[in-house]
Amino acid sequence: MMTIRTLILTAAALTAFNGVAFADGHEKETPPPGSEPRGFSLPEIETYSLKNGVDVTLATYGRVPKAAIRAVVDVGNLNDGETPWIADLTAEMMGEGAAGRSASDQALAAASMGGDLNIGVGLDQTFVTMDILSESAPDAVALIADVVQRPDFPETEIDRVKQNLLRNISVGATQPQRIADDAFIGSMYPNHPYADAVLPDAEKFTELTLDNVKAFHAANFGGARTHIYVVGQFDRRKVKRAIKKGFRNWDEGPPPLALAPETPDNPVINLIDRPGAVQSTIRLGKRVPAVDNTIDLEAADTILGGYFSSRITRNIREDKGYTYSPNSAISLEKNAAYWRQNADITSESTGPALTEIIKEIRGLQQTLPPANELDGIKNYMNGIFVIRLASRGGMASQLAFVDLHDLGIEYLENYVGAVQGLTAQSVQNAAREHLNVDDMSLTVVGDLASVRAQLETVDAIADRLPAE
Repeated sequence: MMTIRTLILTAAALTAFNGVAFADGHEKETPPPGSEPRGFSLPEIETYSLKNGVDVTLATYGRVPKAAIRAVVDVGNLNDGETPWIADLTAEMMGEGAAGRSASDQALAAASMGGDLNIGVGLDQTFVTMDILSESAPDAVALIADVVQRPDFPETEIDRVKQNLLRNISVGATQPQRIADDAFIGSMYPNHPYADAVLPDAEKFTELTLDNVKAFHAANFGGARTHIYVVGQFDRRKVKRAIKKGFRNWDEGPPPLALAPETPDNPVINLIDRPGAVQSTIRLGKRVPAVDNTIDLEAADTILGGYFSSRITRNIREDKGYTYSPNSAISLEKNAAYWRQNADITSESTGPALTEIIKEIRGLQQTLPPANELDGIKNYMNGIFVIRLASRGGMASQLAFVDLHDLGIEYLENYVGAVQGLTAQSVQNAAREHLNVDDMSLTVVGDLASVRAQLETVDAIADRLPAE
């Protein structure tokens, strides 16, 4: 470990060196420009299907003797229907044991393979994942096959699991960020199961039973909705044999549910009172095109609020100190997407901060981004893209992403080139076409006694505020 004394001496030496280096008056040289980014080369990918509709993707990747295995099932909150979070409850119960093996036995089995077992659920899909030593890949496939197809759903665990999820709901109902997300997503996807995925009705959830869970699993899980991904170093012949043995006898089941949310007729402004709150939590945004047509919009988002040096962040965080960590993002679901800006703002600055956010959006629509800013955005977008694909788990997730959105593998192959082809005009056009402030919905969670008068000074929304 370097001591404090060593650090001081090192700093002094560097100072002396700098003084010598520039004593002759020569200016520091500007480094040469970087070379053109190379396209990302995907590994050899094999995709095939079992007779019952289970899709399989195998990719040898990396050098570490480990493999990432994903069973992705097209069942999520989209399938909840009139029973919000039944998908979440089912996923949690799937982790409580399968094929006669308890949850602790499952965990020990996964640990013996050099990894662990994880189960999660999203708006569109349920994920059963493992990251294990290469030689254990066939055994991991068998364990995942049991969890996905043959969960025990032990009656002794249902009350505890429900209480854990109810606690999540009740805690979320006190958090301004969850409250804002719930209201805002409801305005993006009205009358759709997505709208109930953040804070479901606790009373309805309490009424769910183990029989509901069993029925939901039986009705929704099947081969036609399942895709197995294996990425890393593994014995391909043994893994293919394990997949066939583990999944071939599963019923095909129904195809993936097609239930695209309708576009809302009008933007919505939600003002939610939290008396005495010292901050206002805001969500500002609107529906945008699905993922197959968004690289220009992705760049516009990055410029506005999508990374730490973005315009909105520099404005309302660095320059004015209205907020600590604003950010924007494009949220992508199956056949639907929206853009939104998020921020937790000091109460007294809510109106001014919102004015600045809108100013930055309109500024991009009115003035072309300069070349140096656009080049920086391109480098950032391509850098993040490569980082996402740098690990076996990241590669598996990206392969699942392109399959969910029907993009084809060429989306990954062509991404770097598409980003390099961005122009200032194409980015501005995307902002103009898809980020019209007049069409944006707004959610504000805060002390309305101090915030409402500020919102009335924001020209873009003043005449759309709901009556008191």
